[in-house]
Amino acid sequence: MPTVRLNVKVRQHLEEVLQYLATLFEICVFTAGEQDYADTILDYIDAEKTVIKHRLYRHHCVNPAPGVYVKDLRIIKDRDLKDVVLVDNSIVSFAFNLSNGVPISAFTGSKNDEELLYMVSFLEELFSHYDVRPHVEKTFKLSEMMLKHGVTSKKNKKDGEDKSLY
Repeated sequence: MPTVRLNVKVRQHLEEVLQYLATLFEICVFTAGEQDYADTILDYIDAEKTVIKHRLYRHHCVNPAPGVYVKDLRIIKDRDLKDVVLVDNSIVSFAFNLSNGVPISAFTGSKNDEELLYMVSFLEELFSHYDVRPHVEKTFKLSEMMLKHGVTSKKNKKDGEDKSLY
């Protein structure tokens, strides 16, 4: 198999943020990237495999339209969604679980990027909540914003989660 060389820019504070958050939370990476590509990067970030406990990839995503990948958290059967957050720079990524989604700005390569530090403060707040969803919803108001812009959603009767319609 040929060797592939990747040039990866790591967001400022990533290593220390992951190390710290791993003391509070179980960290799982859910990426819309292909597994081979993602594993190469994740192995670089967490070479000892001590911080990132689980990995989910593009083949775990729902693909409702060409080029659109949604990370439906309901596939995680051994965790209660009241305890799960998905941090992503694309709101579409958590469209089926808006109350679990924590938006973060896309990384542009800026050396002055402090976004992960702001995210840590918010996640520390969530740590004390029995159910993260009401606090996430109250903070980001994503469902409210979707309704305001005419995007319809309906509740999944089984677990009460939003399932946006495409």
